[in-house]
Amino acid sequence: MSELVNHPGAGGGFFGQLNALWQRIPASVRLNLENNFLPENPMDRPVPGEEVLLEIKIAPYRDLLSHLVLDHLGLFGLGTLLLTIGSGIYAAVAAVSLWFVLLPAMLLLLLIGYALYGRIEYLQWRLVKTNARLVISIPQPGSWPLVDNIELNGMPRVVDTNWSKKPLWRLFQAFTGARDLYISLVGYSFKEGSAQVSGALVIPDVLPKDIAALKKLVFTAK
Repeated sequence: MSELVNHPGAGGGFFGQLNALWQRIPASVRLNLENNFLPENPMDRPVPGEEVLLEIKIAPYRDLLSHLVLDHLGLFGLGTLLLTIGSGIYAAVAAVSLWFVLLPAMLLLLLIGYALYGRIEYLQWRLVKTNARLVISIPQPGSWPLVDNIELNGMPRVVDTNWSKKPLWRLFQAFTGARDLYISLVGYSFKEGSAQVSGALVIPDVLPKDIAALKKLVFTAK
């Protein structure tokens, strides 16, 4: 829950109180609930002698809207209040439907809902390499907000990068150098005129420094 509301205003106010109440739940129960929709932290239940070597999350621009809304929720609330007052005055003069007055509040709720959706989706993509295992967390297809935590023994054989298939993220990638990261334990399958990564897990929008750090771990001469 602390990751979900991890923004400058999380220390107090509504989100701070919500997180404080959540932290009072017994750790075993809390972790079981969190791990349904947030990536599992290997250090919550480590194997003996385990240490984190690398943690990779997707690029921060994928969380841009969520930060904008959740960090400035008070301003959005004030704007909604002023719009509601203005709508009420207009509705009284023009004798329009009550739904017109409620429209700003409904739009704010939709915006908050979408921001929380984006925050959860952003957090669900993660790769953690420890000295004992490789843990990859990805959203479970067709079962939002559930997350899959995949634990692998060993290192990938292939680390490849490619442009996003979505034009919007491709634009961000062009400015930041981020790429979709393809990871496979199998290798390449070769077809006439092309080579494709076999059985790849794809992590979208990974920053260049994180890709370089992973390649350093995978390909450093033994």
